[in-house]
Amino acid sequence: MDWQLLKPSQMDGTLTFRYDTTGQPVALLPARCKLGRHTLGHSQFRAVVHDGEVHISCLACANSGADHFWRLAATAPAPDRAELCEELYNELALGRAQRALSTARVDDAH
Repeated sequence: MDWQLLKPSQMDGTLTFRYDTTGQPVALLPARCKLGRHTLGHSQFRAVVHDGEVHISCLACANSGADHFWRLAATAPAPDRAELCEELYNELALGRAQRALSTARVDDAH
C-alpha cells in the first residue's frame, strides 16, 4: 500500500481524560502513531492543543508525507499532564487501517 496516498482525515475522535488521585485531569493520548507503525513512547512525537483540537504527530512518520497526525477534539481545557494509552484508541486505529486497505483494494481493481 502506498501510505502517501492516504488523504488527511477528518476528526479522528475525542480526547479522553482520566483523573488522578488528587482529582487533577490527565489527558490520555494514543500510544501508537496513526499509521500503526510506531509506538509513540519509543518514537519522538509532538502533541499540540489549538482551537479545540489536539494534534498528535509521529515525527518518524512525518517525513513520509503521509497523514501522520491524530486529530482529536478537545472538549475541555488542556490538562497539565498527559499519558500514553494503548487501549482507548485501538478501535480508531484499526478502523482507519481497514478503511485504507479497502480503499487500496478498490483502487487496485480499477
